[in-house]
Order: sequence, then structure tokens, then C-alpha cells
Amino acid sequence: MAIPLRVASLLLFFSVVDAVASAENGCQSEDLKRAKQRVPRAAWKGSNFAGMAKLLSRHLSKGGHAIRPCAEWTVGELQQLQRRFFNESEPQLLSIYDAVVDNRRQRFKSLSALEAHWANIDAAAARVGGLDVVRRDGLCHETIMAAVHHISAKSLRRVLEDRQALPSLPVHRHQLHLDPTNLSSSIAKATQTVHDEYEHQVSCQQCHTGNIADPFWQDATLPKPVHHADKELERLERLRTCDYQAQPPCGPCEGLGGKRWGEGLHEFSPMPCTVIHGPEKPGTTIGRYPELGSASFTGETRSPLEIRPNPGEHVKYFKMNGNISVDYRGTVMFRQRYDFGEMGAEVSVQTYEQAKNMDPGATILAGGPTCGCKASIAGLFHRNCFDGSDPLDPLKLAPQEGGAAYLGRIKVKLDGDSQAASGEFIADHYMKWAFHFLVDANTNSSSFGLPLRLYGPMGVRQVFENWNLEDPAKARPNIWHLPGGCNVSAPACSLFPPARGEEIVV
Repeated sequence: MAIPLRVASLLLFFSVVDAVASAENGCQSEDLKRAKQRVPRAAWKGSNFAGMAKLLSRHLSKGGHAIRPCAEWTVGELQQLQRRFFNESEPQLLSIYDAVVDNRRQRFKSLSALEAHWANIDAAAARVGGLDVVRRDGLCHETIMAAVHHISAKSLRRVLEDRQALPSLPVHRHQLHLDPTNLSSSIAKATQTVHDEYEHQVSCQQCHTGNIADPFWQDATLPKPVHHADKELERLERLRTCDYQAQPPCGPCEGLGGKRWGEGLHEFSPMPCTVIHGPEKPGTTIGRYPELGSASFTGETRSPLEIRPNPGEHVKYFKMNGNISVDYRGTVMFRQRYDFGEMGAEVSVQTYEQAKNMDPGATILAGGPTCGCKASIAGLFHRNCFDGSDPLDPLKLAPQEGGAAYLGRIKVKLDGDSQAASGEFIADHYMKWAFHFLVDANTNSSSFGLPLRLYGPMGVRQVFENWNLEDPAKARPNIWHLPGGCNVSAPACSLFPPARGEEIVV
């Protein structure tokens, strides 16, 4: 799980915390400016959940507000403070959030609806010991969200003048742990209810260190697992989609999907797969890409490429064939390039320092007569994304929380389009969040230890073949260079040196 966007977006406030409106009522330009700014600047981000919580509380304190530890508040006190913020919320701000389906939007349109919701969650929390702490901590986060995003700076200044304390943000993130054999009990249902209210999204930033700039990917909360009473339908569902939320946890052959042509349960072809062993026996490979090299791949993608397409939205799958080139050497600069033949190329670069500071770097999109360079939607896919020791993953979550997991060893008939990518392989199966990654585990294979396949149920299937571990720049000197005449729209594009006398070949 990455930094929750509901928490991260709080930081947008602190860069303007001292800008108090001069008018008596309503929003001022700075209020509207931060409401429209969906991603906080790099100086206002923490590197992990605890660091962000501490940073936010510290900035509130520097703004003059009395900060009372969350643990000292009661649920009733927090709800009473939320009533004040609800009644003082600014329609102009709320309309901005509603228009773009921003995570900061107000969930309930009336105070009575909010209070009815509270009653249901409070009743569930009272059924099981310890849930009161989860409930309280969630309300602390929600209260600060309302304070800094739903009311104007002038209204928040009145909170300070009234000497009304604000809760600190808890540094501990609660995780849901349920007995999979007893999911239907009243205790399990109450626990699930409270944790669903508390739950923070697991975002792309585990594998993409950097702000998620595309609004369609900022809310990367996975859908809850779908279950079927029919055993055969349940089996197919778990073959097609299985992520860290699954109970029981994903097996070695589950979650791998297959060739897809639609969203229906019968609109995919599961790969033939046999379990050799589960995670009780460690793998002999590492879940990572090579440090340097290139390969061809076949597969498909989906349009729209989103976590959760809107209901009724037309969804289409189409083939995606091409080549991938990577250069992850050292700890200075990372490069990744996709070539899609006549469709063009996508070239991304990110420095190690940018990755550590949540700056996503830059991307060139070149095809035919057009070329543009802009800030990347997200940072580069980490070389070690599926390795639990990934140095660029600040959270290091446990597998049951969305972190890297080894699911076991399998014998699988790959579903690539070429003969080389459709044979039988012995593979180690790694999973992180919702992505599944197969690595060749046959020590007698020429591709031992190299990626065989990447799959994500939201429209990602890449089957790799013919890995070449030489420097891609030897055969293509301009592979990481900016083509002449390319339209540049982001300072980070300076990371690309200009092409040496010729265009990048796309």
C-alpha cells in the first residue's frame, strides 16, 4: 500500500496555511487554488504512512493550532468537531471536488445522512474489542481532511482563535486480519465493517515511486474480490483475478489470467498450469527485471486502462506487441523504453533522487510525425518491484497487506503469440498488489532468472521472449535521446540528451 491519497492530499493545504482571506465570508483565491491542485508538491510529502502523519501534524502545529494526540480523543468528541466542519463546509470547494470525482469530496450530502452512517459504524465497533481504536484513528484522519479541505482558510483560522484543538494524525496503520474459516460470523462482519470504513487505498506508488499525475489512476483502490456460489465459477474468477485481498490467499496457479477479449468471466483463456510447490518452499529466483537488456513481448491491453472502468463504459481489448528495453544500472538514472512498431515509442527516465523525492521523471511519446516530452504519469516500474527488499518501496508491506509475495513454483504453458513464447516453462510466481510476475526457474533454460510474463487484471498482459542482456544503446545509440523537434512541456525532459544528428527510430 502506498501513501493514501486522502492523507496525501492534506498536504496541499499546508503550503498556503498562512494565507487568510481578507473577505468576511466565502472562499478566496488561495482556497480555490489548492482545491484545484490535486497533487501535493514534493516538499510536502512524507516517504511513508508514519512519516506523512508526523509531517502533517507538525505543520498544523507550526500554523498555530493546538494539537491533541488522537489517542486522547473520544469518538464522540471527534464527531462533534466534524459536525462543526460539516456545517461550515464551503460549497465552492465541494463543487470542485465533485466535478472531478476527487477523493477529497464530501461523502454525505446532509448531516443527518452522515450521522446515520456513524451510528452503523459505531454499532459495529462496539461489538468487538479493539475496534474502538480503529474507529477513533479513522475519525482523526477524516476530521483533519474536513478541516483542511472542506472549509475555507478563514474558517480554519476561527478554529484557532476559538482555541479549538485538532487531533494529531496517527502514525500506525491498522490492518485487517480475519480468520478465513469464519468469515460469516457476526464478529467477522463487524470487523470488516469497521475496517472498510478505515481502509486506505493501496496505490500505484508501491511500484511507481512518484506522484500519480493521471486523475484516473490517483484512486487506485482495488475492487473487492467477487465470489460465486458455483464452484466452477469461483475457480474461474480466482484464475482471472486474484490479489492480496483474496481469502483464502491466492494459490500458485491463481490470478494469472490469460488471453482476454472482454470483461466477462468466460471472456478469457486460462493458461494451463500445474503446481510444483507452494510458498512453503522458497524460490530460487528473484522477482525483478534484468539490470540491463531488451526483449520482445506479445500480449494485450485494455481501453480504458483503468482500475475500475465506469459502469456502462465501453471496454475493448486489443493486441499489444513490441519490445522493451531497460537500463537500471547504478543508483543515478533509470531508463525504460517500449517500442510498438508503427504505433511509436514510449521512453521514460527517472533519477534515483527523483524516485526518493516522489518526482516521477519524464516521458517521451513519439510516433510518426509527432513527438512530445512531458512529466511522467507515474515513476518508472521498479526493477525490484516484486522483491520484498525493493529499496525504492518505502512501505515494505507484508504480503497480506499488498506487499511482494512469493506464491510458489508452477509448470505453465505460456500464452504468447510466438512459438518461443507459447511453450512449457517452469516458473516462480510472484505477486504484488494485483500484479502477477513469472520468472523462469529452470536452471537449464537460457532465460533462467529472467521475466517470462507480467499480468494485471486491469488490462496488462505481456509475455516476454528473447532477452538480450547487452546494453541496448550499443545497437541503437539514440535510444535514450530526445528527438530533434520534439515538443517539450516539462523541465524534467532535460534528463534526455538531444539526439546525435538523427531522430530516434520509432
